[in-house]
Parts: sequence; structure tokens; C-alpha cells
Amino acid sequence: MMVGLILALAPLADAAEVTWSGGGHGTNPQLSPDGSWLAFEVNNNADKVDLYVVKLNGGVPAGTATRVTIPGSSSSFSSSGTYAANPVWVPGGGMFFEAANSGGTTRIYYMTPGGASPVEYLSSSVAAGNLGWPAVSPDGGKVAFTSGASGGGDVFLHDRSANKVTAAFRTDTSENSPRFCDNSTIVFSRKNYGSEDIFSWKVGTTEAVPVKGATGGGDQTRPYCQGDKVVFFTNSRGDDKWDIAAVPVIGGDAVVLGRDVRLPLRATPSVTADGQAVIYTSSSPSQDNLVFYTRLDGTGTKSFNTGLSAVSEPDLVVVGGRSLLVFTALPATGADWRQLHIIDVTGQL
Repeated sequence: MMVGLILALAPLADAAEVTWSGGGHGTNPQLSPDGSWLAFEVNNNADKVDLYVVKLNGGVPAGTATRVTIPGSSSSFSSSGTYAANPVWVPGGGMFFEAANSGGTTRIYYMTPGGASPVEYLSSSVAAGNLGWPAVSPDGGKVAFTSGASGGGDVFLHDRSANKVTAAFRTDTSENSPRFCDNSTIVFSRKNYGSEDIFSWKVGTTEAVPVKGATGGGDQTRPYCQGDKVVFFTNSRGDDKWDIAAVPVIGGDAVVLGRDVRLPLRATPSVTADGQAVIYTSSSPSQDNLVFYTRLDGTGTKSFNTGLSAVSEPDLVVVGGRSLLVFTALPATGADWRQLHIIDVTGQL
């Protein structure tokens, strides 16, 4: 059970609700670094995962969110079997995501919200197979992703200036969720004999190494690298007990930052832009109205009462002196779909 100083958020009347056409759960909200756009997925738990974007003015949506349309679609995605997910913002603007039309191959796309339509980032002649999990280096010069061309999931690297794609390494196992620590170091998860562990790889080397403290004892998954630390989800206490932990990239003793967290559908841990804290929610029914803010050095936790239920998948940006928090939640008992909310938490962190 997580404990912390519980603070009241702004009244929900002051919260902004994100709307879109059609049904489905809002999931995986990702605020752009400048706080001017919000990208998110809508999952109807049947045959579609769509991607939406909405312009923000001072943390308030400027109208209804717009569904992203990829090449090969008509006015929107085809009627069934569609998929668009994993939005990743690019330093300086723009966004990568993965998507496929019904029955098609999953590819990586690039778009500038409010600008031109999405384009396929890498052709199949350059990077074959189903592509996913795009990640961008801090300087914007490299893109890491996974490809299933070999039958599993291997990590590849695209040098944007040289326009060259290379395999990071070759294994018989499946890798997922690569993330850059710096411009030359990547962390990712690898599935091995039924479990999942965290590994790191440095550009120019031929092998990845396990991150000590983030291996063994259940699944260690979806790493997010911040400075010299890797933040990740772990169920080392049992399949239904997810915690969030941090460990040095070079390996060491993991520090559990929060217990019994609500595991996002697809997102990595949400680390604040200043690298000081991680934002997460609880799977405990008695705390499912709270958003937690825990410093990565373990010095303190704050809890924010949203007044909603089943709160999940929080993200936070600080821009222009304002702290904007976005999260998903059920608006009322018996509600059909998760909705997205944005609240200004300036001065409460």
C-alpha cells in the first residue's frame, strides 16, 4: 500500500475533459513537451485501437480531438481490425507512432499535428516486417524501433542524418520497448523463457547486457531511462502485484518507488521532464482516486485526490511555469468508457 501526503486537486469544475467522436476507452495520453498538443489512443476493446490528437490552449482542449488517418485509409481508418498506437513526441516537434490498416503490416509513421498527413517513416525495402515501439534519441538524430522480420522482435537503429538502418544486435528472443538513456545508450525489455528482463545496449557494441537489479523474479518491463536511472514496472512479488522501481543503468540495487500500481495498457512509466519524479496510480480500490508523485531519489511522495475512480495512465508536463496533469478515469460508477482529464496542478508538486 502506498502512503503519502494527500493534497486536493483543483475542483473538477476547473478540470478540462477531452472529447472525441464514438465510443472507446481513452488510453496512453502523451503530452507534447511544450504542452500544446495531446496524443492518445482510443480502444474499443473489440476490433479497433485508434490514435487521436487535440490542440491545447493553456491546458484546455481547443475543440474535439481529431482521429489520425494513415495512408491507405479513406476518410478514417477502415471499419474493423484497425490499429494505431504508441505516440512518441520528437524533440523540436512532430510525432512518431505505429499503425496498420485492417489486415496490413504494422509500420512506423511520422506526422506534425496540425500539419501534413502522416507518412510512412521507413519503407519496407529499408526496414522489413512489422515495426513498432519507436523511440527518439535526446538530440533527435536517431530512432530506435523493433522489427519482427526475423520472426521475433529485434531492436534496430535508424541514423536520421545518414538515413541508414542497422540491427543493434541479433538474438533468438523477443525485445520490446526500447528507450534512449542518452544519444548512444538504449534500454529495452527482453523476454526469456517466459519471463521479461531489462537490458541495455551501447551503440557500436554487438551485445546487450542485463541491467543488474532489473532481472529475475517475474517480469521487469517497459523501461524508461532518465539520466543514470532506469525506471520500470515489475511484478516480482507475483503476477497480479505490480510495482514501480528504479535502478542505475550500470546495475545495482533496485529501489521500489511505489507498490500495487495500476499497470498502464501500453505506456512506460511517466517520469517528469526534469527527471526528478515519477507519476503513477494505484490498483488498490481504496486509493484508485489518487495520482501519486514520488521523487526518484526516494525522498518523498505526494498524492493528489482527483475525485474520480479507477484513475490510470497519468502524464505531466511543465510549460510556461504551469504544471499540467493528464490522466484517464471512469467518470462515474457504471460508466461505459474511460475518459481523459487535464488538470492544472501548478504549485502542488
